[in-house]
Amino acid sequence: MGFFSYLFGTGEYAQSKLSKVEQYLSKQEIQKLVSEYKTKSLSSSEEAIIEKVIELRRKGDGKISLWQIDEVLKKLVAQKSISKYDREGVMKVFIAYLEPKG
Repeated sequence: MGFFSYLFGTGEYAQSKLSKVEQYLSKQEIQKLVSEYKTKSLSSSEEAIIEKVIELRRKGDGKISLWQIDEVLKKLVAQKSISKYDREGVMKVFIAYLEPKG
């Protein structure tokens, strides 16, 4: 792992800090959060893909963790469905929403 990965919170170090505690997240919340991350590089079809994989990853009770969200986004990057920068940006939105304040 490089210095910049450590500094900017990408790579293995950052994922090890992501919560594995599952929280309820509705389909509407997922759509709202993904659409909040507006960038020219993320098309509406890419938004739909992100929403779908996160929805599919949720358990039957609608719960998912930040760690699980990052895992599915990493798979999309590996498949070249989204860029690593889009993954990082979308994760920032979910982290801000799901991490406890305080």
